[in-house]
This record gives sequence, C-alpha cells and structure tokens, in this order.
Amino acid sequence: MLIGSMLDDPKYVKVIEDLGGLVVTDSLCFGTRYYWDNIDESLDPIEGIAKRYLSKASCPRMTDGHAERAEFMMHLIKEFNVDGVILQRMKFCAVWWAEIFMLRDRLKEEGIPFLDLEREYVLGGVGQMKTRVQTFMEILEAK
Repeated sequence: MLIGSMLDDPKYVKVIEDLGGLVVTDSLCFGTRYYWDNIDESLDPIEGIAKRYLSKASCPRMTDGHAERAEFMMHLIKEFNVDGVILQRMKFCAVWWAEIFMLRDRLKEEGIPFLDLEREYVLGGVGQMKTRVQTFMEILEAK
C-alpha cells in the first residue's frame, strides 16, 4: 500500500512493482482516499455532493482529521490484505512529514511493516529508492 503526498508519476509505482511488490491500494492526495466514498443518491443532488465532499477523509493540510485518515488507512489495510506500507512523501512537504510521523506510530502499534520513503517530484535517486524498496520487500518476504 502507498500512503502519502501527491504521486502523479506512474514510474514510482513501476519501480516498486518491478522489484516484486504489488501496490494493491493507496491513500494518496488524489488517489483512493479522494474517490472512495459515493454520493448519497437519496439526497437532493447538491446536498449529496456537498455532504460527500465535506465529510470525506481530508488532506493533512487541514488542521484536523488525522484520526479519520488513520482509520481509513487501517480499513484499507484490512480490506486489501496489505502486507506492508510505503509511506512516501515529497521532499520538503511539511504537512505530510507530520502526518507520516503520526501514522508510523499507528502502524507500529498494529505490527504492520512500513518504509518511510522521501522522494523528489521528478523521478530521481532511483538507485537509492530501489535499494530501500528491495530491502523492504525482503523484510516482507521473511515475515
């Protein structure tokens, strides 16, 4: 599972999957979390749309909602039988640094292996990323 800031370059996911990983779900800025909930069609259309957008798990740039994001993460981990989590964030993204810091505690409590991966917007440092992801895959295989 991938969690973290915006990831709009599929080459990052390809690096992970080329090393034997399978990304089964995510909780990225514009990923599963953003599109997960349906609009309640029994409501007035405008009310249904507003309720859906205002009640979904928020982005960490909002000052609240960490508990909801953590619960959403745990729900996806259980629903998709996730073996390990890659917490990826863009370099200098302070809101995701703080969020990931708190999510790591929850993952530790639940005994779920994770890799904290800081990355740049453009695909750079691929060698270091491959080494870290490959080591993480070996840890998952040994478990």
